[in-house]
Amino acid sequence: MTEDLNHPIHEELKGIFREALRAKSAKARKRLRKQGLRRMMQAPPGCFWRGEAPQWDNDLLYLEASHRAWDYIERKINGEIRGKGTAAEKAYDPDKGGASPITLWNKYCKGEYRRFRQEHQASIHSHPRDARTGERLNLDEVAVPDGDIPRLELVREEFETDPTGELRRTYVRKSPPPPITAQAVLLKIYDCASCGEKWTLKTVAAAFDMPPGAMNSAWSRTLNPLLKRMGDRLRDRV
Repeated sequence: MTEDLNHPIHEELKGIFREALRAKSAKARKRLRKQGLRRMMQAPPGCFWRGEAPQWDNDLLYLEASHRAWDYIERKINGEIRGKGTAAEKAYDPDKGGASPITLWNKYCKGEYRRFRQEHQASIHSHPRDARTGERLNLDEVAVPDGDIPRLELVREEFETDPTGELRRTYVRKSPPPPITAQAVLLKIYDCASCGEKWTLKTVAAAFDMPPGAMNSAWSRTLNPLLKRMGDRLRDRV
């Protein structure tokens, strides 16, 4: 899907962030940057790059890439990226390069997604073997099950039924109560993604009344490894 590069929101966002750069107080600058981020998240879906799989909202690699892109954009807007110079000097400036923040998001998301794809392809053994016998599999002879189940349904089914029990046993937060399981968080992310809503770990953290830093830590330490293992299982079913 080609992104809409001519939508008026591109210029609208540039205007908001120009105003933020010119703000005379740190409080006004912070307010305008938050306003710009909120407005960006309200942009029409067609403005954003949607991945290369037919069902982008069911592509776990795309979900991870989009999360990374939102994290990058937030840091870019606030000047919290690596490099020389002060935060003010490194902060997003629409007049340096001319790209809107959505264009930068698309570029970053696309780069991360393709990097993940390459890493995934490199991790797949070129000569798969039967786990029971050790014999090399002839993929042309592997039967395809009748009634192919859409991948989107498989993901939802995996989250809800939790066949391994990992999602119910793994906690994103135990205290203060109520405890929050990995299953609850992943179902929330799925619901947002399947409806075409743009999500970040910050918005998910807010939904569970958690500090953003705690959710970021849970993603790296717990949720992302769970999704990778789940992705491996689902690939065996489609």
